[in-house]
Amino acid sequence: MRFTAENLENFVTFMKEKLINKHISHPFFYASNSIFFHLSGKDDHRFVISLDDADPRFYTATHSIDGRGQDSRFLDQFQKEVGNAYIIDMECAEKNKIVKFTLTIINSVYKEESRNMYFEMIPHHANLIVTDANDKIIVSYRPGDFTDARPLYRGMTYSYPPKGNFQHEENGFDPNEYLKHCLDKEIEISARRKKDRFGHIITTLKAKEKSLAKKIVVLQKEIEEAKTHLDDARFGDAIYICYSDIKDGAKSFVYEGELIKLDPLKSLPKNAEKYYKNAKKAKQTIAYGEENILKTEEELENVASALKQVLAADEEGLEILEKDLGLGKKTNKKRKDTFDSLSLATLPYQVDYKGTRILFGKTSKQNDCLTFLFGTSKNHMWLHIMGDSGSHVVIKKDDASEEEIRVAAEIALLNSHREDGEVMYTFRRNVRKGNVSGQAIVKQFESIRIDNISKHTKDLLKSAVRMDIGK
Repeated sequence: MRFTAENLENFVTFMKEKLINKHISHPFFYASNSIFFHLSGKDDHRFVISLDDADPRFYTATHSIDGRGQDSRFLDQFQKEVGNAYIIDMECAEKNKIVKFTLTIINSVYKEESRNMYFEMIPHHANLIVTDANDKIIVSYRPGDFTDARPLYRGMTYSYPPKGNFQHEENGFDPNEYLKHCLDKEIEISARRKKDRFGHIITTLKAKEKSLAKKIVVLQKEIEEAKTHLDDARFGDAIYICYSDIKDGAKSFVYEGELIKLDPLKSLPKNAEKYYKNAKKAKQTIAYGEENILKTEEELENVASALKQVLAADEEGLEILEKDLGLGKKTNKKRKDTFDSLSLATLPYQVDYKGTRILFGKTSKQNDCLTFLFGTSKNHMWLHIMGDSGSHVVIKKDDASEEEIRVAAEIALLNSHREDGEVMYTFRRNVRKGNVSGQAIVKQFESIRIDNISKHTKDLLKSAVRMDIGK
């Protein structure tokens, strides 16, 4: 969605109510080219500047996002200069695709100083520049080269870029609709951040998947080739049967209507020995190959499952489980592949209760993956038996009914081989990961007492299948 001159002015006017007289603090690169700030005030809690070349934009959001920022020399200096700035004013500069923010900061000796922040919203040339009160550049996201017509290095005086061909007609622009557009684009920002942080895992898994598929093809070809030599022992026998009739130096002979080749440089016993060895090797190749194909197919299935799990997982979930599942980037030290801890075995289970999916883990890793990896909404209901280890159970919907909570509680008890007992339930947002695999720390909860488990739930549990991570 591109701005006309009037559109940008309208949006700046709209955003003034949200930003002027507010503090912006703790800037960090949530993803490449997207800077998130904490924003003071009751309504909006986040301010975003996206330096996306295709669609540069700025906006506010009601929900805050915490996360590890990406390292950046620019951001180190940027944070130092406007890490806790107060927005005094904002305006469209020079009727161009530039928004000027007038800021006040507290310097290192606790005195107020003025700063200007210029957001150049020029497609394919988006930039963010901070200057002092005299427009001397302090830091620039894209400083360019000294040979450029307009270098933006520290100490130089900021100047506006040449004015581009900027439309000036009104076209029914709605600031609220544009703000919704910006928020919708956060799906792309999240995907980019996930790729930036965990793309190496996806690349490794895809390469491994491709390698294993090729290995299966090679093994199949070797088996087919070996099958052509299964009768070679019979050829060895034929040499001894026709021994006296085969001329010295013969290249072949006919036995029972079949042409049998010989190496004329080798003796007949050596030719027979070669056929016997070929037959023995063929049997071994087939047996080994079939066994190896089964192992490789199992490994391929696990790698494919791990890839699906990583692709389906929330970036937040991957970050939470990064240490436990060994999902960090590889180091120079010898270690297992980053995906070894994700496989078919880490997929939790699910049942369908009247159209509602109820999910549960049977192992600590399945519990971790269910609760923290697979994008379970914070408004989904989470259950666990009271006072003992057991399954994490999640009702995969908002506003779970009392009936659904009871069935999920019965599943939690059955998975711990209980016929009755007390089960805690709470929203997923009240659950955080403990220090060991499978451990969950619950901030607040309610409980339900189950005195007997219905036959329907017992039958339902028998229908459990692995979680469909595509849903």
